[in-house]
Amino acid sequence: MNSDHNTTRTSLRFLGIFFLMFFLTSVFLYGIDFVPEPKISVEKNTKETKSTSQEVVIETPTRIVIKDIGVDTTIENPTSAVLEVLDAALLAGAVRYPGSALLGEDAPIFLFGHQSYLPVVKNKAFKAFNDLQKLESGDTIQVFSDNAVYEYTVTSVSLVNADNALIPLEAGEKTLILSTCNSFGDPGERYVVTADYKTREPLL
Repeated sequence: MNSDHNTTRTSLRFLGIFFLMFFLTSVFLYGIDFVPEPKISVEKNTKETKSTSQEVVIETPTRIVIKDIGVDTTIENPTSAVLEVLDAALLAGAVRYPGSALLGEDAPIFLFGHQSYLPVVKNKAFKAFNDLQKLESGDTIQVFSDNAVYEYTVTSVSLVNADNALIPLEAGEKTLILSTCNSFGDPGERYVVTADYKTREPLL
């Protein structure tokens, strides 16, 4: 019994001396800066950090395509709203009204064009917006610049009196507004199509 007790005391004394020596050795090594610093693993961020403010691209519309009704025409961009200037521009295709937005701006783009179903009319510009009234909500409209295609989705189609029609041009949402005459009704009536901006895809 005494032998076991002595053995336990000897073991405890040995452990005590061991930990004391370990502690003193560690303090000494830290004191002379011999202990290596722990290796810290730093994960490199390989993802690109996106800027919170994306660069705004402003472009001039040059072409409009509406596959659902077979529209594919150029867009003229006159700088004057004088009636004679606008009429001359309509002879070449659809027209962006001066003062309305360019592609990429936070404001409505207003395009207008002729509509005619007369077989004797040879100039395709007079049929630029044929069947505009047949568009439905959800249909897609593509407007091209020299570098990209902007996609819009139709939200409304309405028939209004030209004297009472108010086309909003103030800054706000990126919307597209199309207008053409009512070839089968009152010459003073206009079909107006409104579409919301969806995407911009660079041309390859």
